[in-house]
Amino acid sequence: MSVGTRTRSLVLAGTIATLFAALGATQSQASIVAPGSACPGQQNQQAPEGKQESAMRCLIDYARSHSGVGGLDSSRALEQAAGRKRKDLVECGFSHTACGRESDLWPHEFGYTSGASSWALGENLAWGRSSNGSARNILKAWLASASHRSTMLNGSFEDLGIGLYRGSFGGGGDAGVWVLQVGCRGC
Repeated sequence: MSVGTRTRSLVLAGTIATLFAALGATQSQASIVAPGSACPGQQNQQAPEGKQESAMRCLIDYARSHSGVGGLDSSRALEQAAGRKRKDLVECGFSHTACGRESDLWPHEFGYTSGASSWALGENLAWGRSSNGSARNILKAWLASASHRSTMLNGSFEDLGIGLYRGSFGGGGDAGVWVLQVGCRGC
């Protein structure tokens, strides 16, 4: 495959520094947010990070299915990329280009695009304190933002990776810092 035939698309949503997720949600957005019974732990920011990430996966799949697009498969490379981006955000500040790195560096470094003739990537970032940092409230905030919603509900994307950091961030404690990496290969 020649480099000239390879297409590249990067979809980046704007950043949200501090989220107050319940504000601005429309009725149609509310209808694609899973009820608590559908995605256990979605409001429990004290649960282990892995359980909160699972709740976020469930919430995203629910929103996508109720928006007429398919679910996303977990990608090891995108999971690793989201975990590394989370570390960059905590160490260098809240930015798609944290630590001066290109926003799509980690999906490439962890091999997501290797061997693909074409690919597309998207990234959502968010953080909030206390209950504003729960999976449910972060998802609601992404749905309330046109660019974040577009990235999350883009029907071209097939794979995802989620990263979460819980702890001190932005000058205070009890924060949840979320990274959503989505992508497709051969799209």
